[in-house]
Amino acid sequence: MQKSFRDKVLDFFYPARCPVCDNVLAVGESGICPECLTRIKYIREPKCCRCGKPLEEEEEFCGDCRGKKYAFLSGNALLLYDGSMQESIARFKYSGRREYAGIYAQQLYKRYHKWIEQIRPDALIPVPIHRSRLNKRGYNQAELIAVHLGKMMQAEVRTDLLMRVRKTKPQKELTAAERLKNLEDAFCPGSGREELNRLPECVIIIDDIYTTGSTMEACSRVLRSIGISKIYFLCVCIGSGS
Repeated sequence: MQKSFRDKVLDFFYPARCPVCDNVLAVGESGICPECLTRIKYIREPKCCRCGKPLEEEEEFCGDCRGKKYAFLSGNALLLYDGSMQESIARFKYSGRREYAGIYAQQLYKRYHKWIEQIRPDALIPVPIHRSRLNKRGYNQAELIAVHLGKMMQAEVRTDLLMRVRKTKPQKELTAAERLKNLEDAFCPGSGREELNRLPECVIIIDDIYTTGSTMEACSRVLRSIGISKIYFLCVCIGSGS
């Protein structure tokens, strides 16, 4: 479909930027620039059957998932959380680069639409952030991704089933054990659980980063407590497995 004159004018005055390097793209272009496409690392096999972390050898589970039980069933991520993507996600979350959400969502859908069709989710649930962070930042980055992805999937985005009620320390500063402790009672069911015939059976939790899985597990436990039986997740980035 050809762009309208208005869209062409907007492209000229407000050109798109690559979400990885943040450089301005040529007029009319969008998405990840060709140079960054050669640098970023898409998640490929072999990977963990539970969390989707890339593995060096053909194994069923990564070191984080081996021998553990989770409230979620499984999940996938798009890219390895390395230096380039750490900077990209930081700009997305803290420097107002909301437009990255559409590109991340498009890439997620392109890579995992078959998996999504197999799961047949009733709804997408973005990981909520605390009200104080929302007021300071102005948006929830996970919700922005979920809204774009929901339009592509024609799936409902539910922000009324999960609430973040306790402000926690940044997870990146903590060990795996400290992360779990940090998230105790951080989430609770939202008001949507009280609506008759509105509780989804199968959901995909959406977030920007998956590291040890503590945030995903905390959210999944709350969703299971209100009766949601099938819980999966999708993230933009994930750490490496072992």
